[in-house]
Amino acid sequence: MSDRTAEKDHLKFEIDEGVGILTLNRPDRLNAINWELAADLVELFRELRLNDEVRTIVITGAGRGFCAGGDADWLSGDDTDRGIPGLSDLTLPRYQRKTPAGPFAEFTRMIYDVEKPCFAAINGPAMGAGLAYALACDRRFAEPTARMSAAMVRLGFAPDCGISWLLPRHTSLSTSLMMITTGRILEADEAFEEGLIDEMVEEGQALPSALAYAKKLAQAPIVAVDLARRFVLKSTLEEMLDYEAVAATMSAHTEDAKEGTRSFIEKRKPVFKGQ
Repeated sequence: MSDRTAEKDHLKFEIDEGVGILTLNRPDRLNAINWELAADLVELFRELRLNDEVRTIVITGAGRGFCAGGDADWLSGDDTDRGIPGLSDLTLPRYQRKTPAGPFAEFTRMIYDVEKPCFAAINGPAMGAGLAYALACDRRFAEPTARMSAAMVRLGFAPDCGISWLLPRHTSLSTSLMMITTGRILEADEAFEEGLIDEMVEEGQALPSALAYAKKLAQAPIVAVDLARRFVLKSTLEEMLDYEAVAATMSAHTEDAKEGTRSFIEKRKPVFKGQ
């Protein structure tokens, strides 16, 4: 994945004037994340951390969305042979027993640990884990079609992927609490007003705008830039990721989580019972 241009079925990566452009490429699923895609994203960013040709990074999504979050079919436990805490009876590998959210949460960490400025170019939904990945970036460029939600609770799950740590760093505490407890979807204008979007651009301009900004910064004294970013960003994300992993596992054992996933797949309103 470290070549100038690399591609798998579910992601694309290329380098343009010092900017690494990562495109989530599951447009038929609004770029929803499954285990294989999450694992490849983590592997790619580990390589990028040591790739001096890539000085800044832009993350975007193919088709009509940025990232719709965790793939509901995969999270249901019916579409995978990999164990999911609380959702399947399969044995978990040692790595996942210690970190239940596995590479889903690890990718949030890698956006920070790559130690290079990252920018999100957003069109359409940025939901759940997708919102977490966007918020982990340094700056968000969004089109009028952008929609944002901490969607985990809509399926009966507790927050994960660092979203409960990231939201209060970008918006008010009250808005953060509202989003993680209701899963309400914010349209682009409201998300901009709440500070979740940094630059609103015209339709079709999110990627060009993010790329122009990233190219300009790629010409800066990047070592000094990376050190300055480290000072600003250093905090307790690690603790929050661990706490969320425990909470997510606990909520995954509930009847509401099963009902939330089933109702999403069946395209009906969930009937939560608080159990």
